[in-house]
Amino acid sequence: SQISVLNNVNNINDRLVPDASSINIGPYTLLNYEKNNLGFNLGIRYDYKDVKSEDYTVTKNKTFNINYSNSFSSTSFSSGIYYKLKDHITRISYSGAYRAPHFSELFSNGVHHGTNRYEIGDQDLSVENSNQIDFKHQWSNDHFGIVLNPFYQNITNFISINPTDSFSSSYRVYNYIQYDLVEIKGVELNLHYHPHILHNFHVEQSYSFLTTENKDDSYGLALVPANSIKTKLLFDLTEYDRISKLKINNISLYHIHKFEQNDFAEYEELTDSYDLIHLKLGGKLNNKLEYSFLINNMLNEEYTPHISRLRGVAGGVPHPGRSFSLNFKYVI
Repeated sequence: SQISVLNNVNNINDRLVPDASSINIGPYTLLNYEKNNLGFNLGIRYDYKDVKSEDYTVTKNKTFNINYSNSFSSTSFSSGIYYKLKDHITRISYSGAYRAPHFSELFSNGVHHGTNRYEIGDQDLSVENSNQIDFKHQWSNDHFGIVLNPFYQNITNFISINPTDSFSSSYRVYNYIQYDLVEIKGVELNLHYHPHILHNFHVEQSYSFLTTENKDDSYGLALVPANSIKTKLLFDLTEYDRISKLKINNISLYHIHKFEQNDFAEYEELTDSYDLIHLKLGGKLNNKLEYSFLINNMLNEEYTPHISRLRGVAGGVPHPGRSFSLNFKYVI
């Protein structure tokens, strides 16, 4: 069982969320069974959460009194079955979960400086419930490996924070709202390859594709990560004497491609696709001193991820451009 008690206390008058408290109690049980190549697991958990607040929030010299007391409870579960055959592992899982609203989702009313947003909560938010099914297949040999993981999830009473067309000073106003039904589906794919003729050359790729559908609105959801493809090329140079004399043990090139995100909420801007390339050299100067030299964003690409908290700031704030770093590690 897990038990937690949380008290939120402000020591200033101008506050984003009021003084509030919550008690969480969650007993659960787990069952795992495996025989030969077949196994399954099952988990069940019951949660009870009590939230109370008798306080106020102050923003722009306006006082909002709060008198809130509510409790949330629900049951969560997870089940899965897997089968191992030589180098293959296959798993199918089905799970259901719930999430009670947080203080910030219920009570926010003001500028959240950590997110650069003016956030407004909703005290009528109810429990969020989800059901998910996913499939995973993993296989590898001496030269090739693959992990495939498609999934599907539907969420009722989905809690979302959405931008509006209003501004408070230079901060865009965001409202916490609740949708009746949201569907999320996608697939993750990981590949690892190193050819026999170049055994110390490794190629790693990961594909992450995600789509969402808001059944309540013609627009999509806010702050959905863009799809991406990541590729890493790694060359181990320890077997090459001429290069090892230069104290270089490995070199890697890391490429990230982020697709355009055109699945967005109303009043949310889309983001363009971009590419990032990082270079890393690693080696040992002696038996105790190791180093790594990195060049991040080699092409000095100007970009802002779709989920960046700085994207909505007036004028936009891009992520860092080209940067260099040199790290040393001394083994005692």
